[in-house]
Amino acid sequence: MHLNSVYITVGTTKFDALISAVTSEPVLKALQNRKCTRLLIQHGNSQPLTDEETLLISKNYGIQIEQYKFRPNIEDIKSADLIIGHAGAGTCMDILNNRKHGLIVINDTLMDNHQLELAKQLASENYLYYCKVSDLDAQLTSLDFKALKPYETQPENLKKFVSAINELMSH
Repeated sequence: MHLNSVYITVGTTKFDALISAVTSEPVLKALQNRKCTRLLIQHGNSQPLTDEETLLISKNYGIQIEQYKFRPNIEDIKSADLIIGHAGAGTCMDILNNRKHGLIVINDTLMDNHQLELAKQLASENYLYYCKVSDLDAQLTSLDFKALKPYETQPENLKKFVSAINELMSH
């Protein structure tokens, strides 16, 4: 599956490790092999790339970089072939409700990490994939995103999602 346009989001958090991983040589090579030509990065409170870094990525990998801190992102989500994001509930719901292919990256530096539990649950139902930052390049190389099933936005699925979130938060 070609991933021409990939959207990266950290939401309102700071997740420098994800931004660094996405712009690392192994991940950029994996994206290049998947025919990625556009990488849109919502960096939130993480450090943005410098102009020099974006020019180098464009020159070496043929991938155009656009980045921003915050803005309404529904059009970014809709135009993406793949969404790579942190495992916040909002990001997961954006992926599911827009029927997009998703790869959730776990921020394992967070204490009391409910993100992993949520990502595992959604992956067990074949709605999206998840990985650690250190596995991002390998996952991009090997995953079959066409094997994911589209999320049906029916009331019972939303209730199930909300119930799962409530269960995770009660621990």
